[in-house]
Amino acid sequence: MEDFFNNQMQEEDSVDYGRYIRAIFKRWWLVGLSALLVLVPWILHLKGQAPVYLAQAGVNFERVAGVPQSLIQSRKLLLTSRSFAEEVTAELGLTMEVDQEEGWPDLPRQDVFQSFSTTSSPVPGQYELRFYPTGFCAFYHESTLLDSIVADRCIDESVSYNGMNFRLMPEIGSRRPYVRFKVNDFRSAVDGLRAREEVKFNREGNVMSIALRDADPIIGAKTVNMLADIFIQKSIDMSQERTKDRLSYLERQLRMANDDLVRIDQQLKRFNNVHLMGLDEEKKKTVTRLQALEADTAMIGLHKRDLNQLLNKFDYTDPGFVAEDLGHHIYRQMASLEAFQGDQAMDLARRRLDDYDKEKEALEALNLPPRNPKMVEISEKISQVESDIFTLAKSKLLTLDDQLNRRTAQISTELQRLSKLPAEQMALLTLQRQQKVKEDLHSVYLRQVQEAQVGTELAAENVTMYDRAVPIFEPVSGDKKQKALLGAIAGLFLGVIVGVIAEVADKRLKTRDDVKRFLRLPLLGVIPKVKFDDTYGLADSEKAKSISSQIVTHDYSPTPVGEAYRSLRTSLLFNKSIGEIKTLAIGSVMPGEGKSFTAANLAITLAQQKSRTLLIDADLRRGVLHNSFNCPKKPGLTNYLTGVVPIENVLNETYIPNLTLITCGSLLPNPSELLGSDRMSRFIESVSQRFDFVIFDTPPLMAATDAIILSTLVDGFAMLVRSGMTNRDDVKRKLELFHNLQANVLGVILNCAGVDVAHEGYSYYRY
Repeated sequence: MEDFFNNQMQEEDSVDYGRYIRAIFKRWWLVGLSALLVLVPWILHLKGQAPVYLAQAGVNFERVAGVPQSLIQSRKLLLTSRSFAEEVTAELGLTMEVDQEEGWPDLPRQDVFQSFSTTSSPVPGQYELRFYPTGFCAFYHESTLLDSIVADRCIDESVSYNGMNFRLMPEIGSRRPYVRFKVNDFRSAVDGLRAREEVKFNREGNVMSIALRDADPIIGAKTVNMLADIFIQKSIDMSQERTKDRLSYLERQLRMANDDLVRIDQQLKRFNNVHLMGLDEEKKKTVTRLQALEADTAMIGLHKRDLNQLLNKFDYTDPGFVAEDLGHHIYRQMASLEAFQGDQAMDLARRRLDDYDKEKEALEALNLPPRNPKMVEISEKISQVESDIFTLAKSKLLTLDDQLNRRTAQISTELQRLSKLPAEQMALLTLQRQQKVKEDLHSVYLRQVQEAQVGTELAAENVTMYDRAVPIFEPVSGDKKQKALLGAIAGLFLGVIVGVIAEVADKRLKTRDDVKRFLRLPLLGVIPKVKFDDTYGLADSEKAKSISSQIVTHDYSPTPVGEAYRSLRTSLLFNKSIGEIKTLAIGSVMPGEGKSFTAANLAITLAQQKSRTLLIDADLRRGVLHNSFNCPKKPGLTNYLTGVVPIENVLNETYIPNLTLITCGSLLPNPSELLGSDRMSRFIESVSQRFDFVIFDTPPLMAATDAIILSTLVDGFAMLVRSGMTNRDDVKRKLELFHNLQANVLGVILNCAGVDVAHEGYSYYRY
């Protein structure tokens, strides 16, 4: 008992997998029902699922070698952007669906319309075209007539209504008297297109595949081809956009540098015509150093300007701020600036970034989701390298500032050396220095303009569609049988999960292992199920007619139930851990668990081994043992405890040799006080001396505390639980009541082990 109180709220740390396996087989009906609840709706869904067709087109970037990852990402973002999808949705009229009328053959949209397009805001709703024998066509939106025109006009030219533009197919009016179609919400159609398209690049980045899933193979092919056509034009524009602004800026700078160079040349020519003079060798060397310093200063200024332009694009307060998803290429441009030529740290960062970009592209080719651990890891690596590049750029900017300051100081020193020259010589030197600087700037700008012009020419002709999409009428929605099998497996798995959850939630004690695992008390005995014929639901008075079927041990027959009670008797009499006991109280948590039945049969087995046995019905509220042994209910225990009759008058000899019964007696309002009285203590002491073994049948613990009071007066108390009925938490709570009492809880008797039993040993009312 001490072990129980020290561990009453603890369970075994090990997991009993066998228990869950047994529970799954036991609850096979629950597993099957759960599987059916998943499988049936899934099969109905598969039956109603329209076939899906795949259309693919390929785009080749022929003259691009070593495409940077930033350009690949920019192209992919463009193709999957909302604005791009809106343009395609409007051009192909993807918001429109032709209704299929019952009783008529299916009519695809290409059999109704030669062309159908919309604006970005068509009026959604149900539309109908009605054709009349007179050659007219009425156009309705819901129940509103939009127009009535000659049908041939809708065939020969495009007509526009409610943001829609369409032309009808010839002879459509002769095929059907009317055609109904629906225009869906434009935003929903755009979202649907973006969800169905898939864009992939090869490792080199020069081949792109565009795929689209659609319920109509013809519309799917047209959509993919239009996606590719529009993308090619936009890709060309996007490639040129990288050089247009820079080319325009460089051309302006080149013109300004050219004008400055012409002006300086003219000034120097005029000066030489007026002043014919020269410089000695020392002064020429000083002038050469000064020219080199000024040219270097100008180049450092160019590097600083280019670096500042890129860094400013990451300034949130700058109007030209580039969002992170669209600005990854800025880091690549930054790492490729001339300012970092020979910079080992930046060269290493650039190579690492190229490697990570290729690795990420390979993972994307496997269709891994963005939250995949590998995708997350490579994205974090790229972000770290980009952060390193940004840090190197900021550091480089400080270095350039320091270089400018040092060059400025050196220029000042050289100017001081020349400051003592005559004014004419100083003017000559100034013009020569300016001429050298302007020549260097002009050369730099001329080279950069030529490079930008070449890039623009290449970008204008590098993108082609090498594989146009054609309608493929074989669906790719998958084998429905295979999907149904997967649904069955998923349903079965769910059923197993439900079965395991049901077992975990089931707090009923069922097996020996449950008693040992959860109650942590010795198991005194296990009583198997007993089947009673024609006694279920009978009143107590009628059950007396079936005594021999209730008392299963009186005939000495070697039945499994009889042997179980004899094993319980042996456990109580010869168990070393229990010791010698003469008085035993048997209790249970709830009514209907077989406590009185067990007490009666245990008393019979004790009497059968020639022991003088006394069975006392201590359930002073609803005692039933007088029915089982066909004895009078009064006088009984209550009559003796109140002093109405002597003890000899309450002893009833039964038809079982050596077994005496004391019934509960008359009903009294204070049974607990009687059981806890001094007279009860003296009574127990008296019968213990007179009989070899005394068994008390007590009321349920859920109904009264009589059993707890009685447990302090007897040698031992046995808790009876019914397999598949008794809640283990209820038992734990009731066993806690014995804590700090002078009570000897011997262990647990497991009744009706195996299955539920259709039997009520006695009836309790109004507990």
